[in-house]
Amino acid sequence: MCASHCGGACLLKVHVRDGIITRIETDDGEEPQLRGCLRGRAYRQRVYAPDRLLYPLKRVGQRGEGRFERISWDEALDTTARELLRVRDTYGPASIILAQMTGDVCSLNNFGAMDRLLSMAGGYTSPWGVTSFQGGVYASLVTYGTWFCSNTRDDLLNSRLIILWGWDPASTVTGPNTCWYLAQAREAGARIICVDPRYTDSAATFAHQWIPIRPGTDTAMLLAMAHVMIREKLHDQAFLSTYTVGFDRFSDYVMGAEDGLPKTPRWAEPITGVPAATIEQLAREYATTRPAALMTGIAPGRTAYGEQYHRAAITLAAMISSQRV
Repeated sequence: MCASHCGGACLLKVHVRDGIITRIETDDGEEPQLRGCLRGRAYRQRVYAPDRLLYPLKRVGQRGEGRFERISWDEALDTTARELLRVRDTYGPASIILAQMTGDVCSLNNFGAMDRLLSMAGGYTSPWGVTSFQGGVYASLVTYGTWFCSNTRDDLLNSRLIILWGWDPASTVTGPNTCWYLAQAREAGARIICVDPRYTDSAATFAHQWIPIRPGTDTAMLLAMAHVMIREKLHDQAFLSTYTVGFDRFSDYVMGAEDGLPKTPRWAEPITGVPAATIEQLAREYATTRPAALMTGIAPGRTAYGEQYHRAAITLAAMISSQRV
């Protein structure tokens, strides 16, 4: 399995001779294949990269000088254990902070091992939330009641419109075969639109239209799209009244009843840099094309109050949820 932390977990076939990787292939079995991309099939270069750290190193110069010397594993482990005990006994277990990241997580190198070790040693302090995706996790929990809910990627083949918002699967994969399904959807006639500050590989490869947006202003554009849909009665009020709670508050905010400031496309234009006419056109197209998929990436939520981007996108999808059939 490829562990490049892209959401792919694709199949790799690693050929080894005398303990040395000679080449890497990927899935060539029955469809659907879990085919690795070039990044995964280049794992040999990563394993044998000349600047890869293979041994414990100890700093011998001043901090920032970049001067280190190799030490043994025994010395490295003994030093780490000794310092953990010293800090725990001097300042208490709360003074030990475990700030784990994801990266290449696998069976042996995962969160549980260090959690277990430090818990058995008296405890530790852990940062709150998910470092890279807390905005999305929070939005999903408070809206859906669970942190993960989604259709499988093959459902993209049923879409007539696909909006890739801050999402670049051509580079980041985000699940095995995502690009394969996007390619098939486009060939089947689906219209694909990219909303992204950058002209990404996905925009160049899949999109019929690229809408550049000022970074960090995505929520404003989503609210402006909601304004168009509410104003022109393009949303499914029956579905919202039956299956959701709180849309009236959202509508009051979007339409300006709450603060006297309607969140119109003209309001959003100077904030986002996206022309009001473009926002209106996208809102109408999304609301009237059935079925449609709003695929939102996590980067726009990696900002202050980034959860509001995710919550706005979830609400926009709910506004026409029952019209997907």
